[in-house]
Amino acid sequence: MAIWFTSDHHFGHANIIKYTERPFNSVGHMNASMIGSWNGVVAPDDTVYYLGDFAMQPHLVAEILPQLNGKKLLIAGNHDRCHPKIGSPSKWLQAYLDAGFDSVEIEVQMEIAGEMVLLHHFPYRAETEPKQKYYGQRPVDTGGWLIHGHVHNRWKLSGRQINVSVENWNFEPVGLDTIADIIEAGPQPDAETRSYDWHPSVFSA
Repeated sequence: MAIWFTSDHHFGHANIIKYTERPFNSVGHMNASMIGSWNGVVAPDDTVYYLGDFAMQPHLVAEILPQLNGKKLLIAGNHDRCHPKIGSPSKWLQAYLDAGFDSVEIEVQMEIAGEMVLLHHFPYRAETEPKQKYYGQRPVDTGGWLIHGHVHNRWKLSGRQINVSVENWNFEPVGLDTIADIIEAGPQPDAETRSYDWHPSVFSA
């Protein structure tokens, strides 16, 4: 029973193909390819930590999630309508659970390679930019390792941040062994832009 990490599939989202340079010619092609990539590495009895932004339309959660192998644990992102703080959990939480997520959290901590690691949708906040979007929801950098999503293909590794957005990993979930190898190798150079956010036009249909 393996453990995997992934985020930011944005199932059903046409504009994301262009703005993150995904190699798909249509939404249908993207959805089918990403389902195949997931099931190509994740077995039915594996566990997947999903770090947010599964689908842009809630009905696609119920449609697509059951097609994906593994036990799925959601660490909600800003486009998951069940997010406990910036979504509408009273309206949507049960729907996400009924669709097949075993749990919905804002963050999770776990030990990997002898280090306590935080799992969160957002990268660390940039303390010099208090007007940064979702500033209050982003975790504070206390010097530990962070597995996150949100910034898509803006960076893969930055300091002690590991970005598991699908664009960075050939649209496949990232295995625990790979994460452990990264942590054991030590911090990487900081990305040029830690506080990157997409332009709002990306998130139209």
